[in-house]
Amino acid sequence: MKNNKDWNPELYLKFKNERTQPAIDLAARINLENPEKIMDVGCGPGNSTNVLLSRWPESEIVGIDNSTSMIESAQSNYPDMEWRVEDVTRMETEEKYDIIFSNATIEWIQNQEKLINDLVKMLKDKGALAVQVPQYNTMPISQAIERVSLNKRWKEQTSQANNDFTFHSSDYYYDILSVKLKSITMWETSYFHIMPSHQNIVEMIKSTGMRTFLDRLDTREEKIEFEKDVLKEITKAYPAQKDGHVLFPFERLFFIGYK
Repeated sequence: MKNNKDWNPELYLKFKNERTQPAIDLAARINLENPEKIMDVGCGPGNSTNVLLSRWPESEIVGIDNSTSMIESAQSNYPDMEWRVEDVTRMETEEKYDIIFSNATIEWIQNQEKLINDLVKMLKDKGALAVQVPQYNTMPISQAIERVSLNKRWKEQTSQANNDFTFHSSDYYYDILSVKLKSITMWETSYFHIMPSHQNIVEMIKSTGMRTFLDRLDTREEKIEFEKDVLKEITKAYPAQKDGHVLFPFERLFFIGYK
């Protein structure tokens, strides 16, 4: 990821329930009863790792993330768990895991084929690789942000921000997984978040998908104006319901494979 500004855990956790439900759904589909060791890759502030602990309370679980602020938040939220600041793309370890879990992380990594192959090497025999990837690039919110970023006012600063993401189709992931893993399961889910207003959509996305655009702007005033421009765009894409609420569908791809 080219943009190296750190994450904001407090802003991220404003939508903790919406961000945690996919981790709950992914963990529930893993068919391993007594895993000894589990690693959560891109654990963020620890909400997904805590899901793993709830399902497998006897397991040895470690959460890793390359964000210092996220790991500090995880340590504060869950002080009895193990946390490490670590970049998974540079990780060198002889340890083997029964489960390697990753919830909404790999889209920030460019060479995902290498990443997946490296993670498979860290699995024990019959171990599981379980991953959730937001299908953010196909969503109207993503397209709205991109349109704003290409406006004359913002283009010089933000037009390259989309390069921080790498999205692939289910076919891409299957072709990588099928060489190394067995019993592959894949599915997609659209989560309909019921938002009080369009502003809530902006608030949810500005700590993730919009973050890389905002971080390229120099002043707080510029960030606020960029957010306002995005807000105008998304009111067209997400019409308000009769009661004033806004439905915000969020598509996510899941896959699990066993070694």
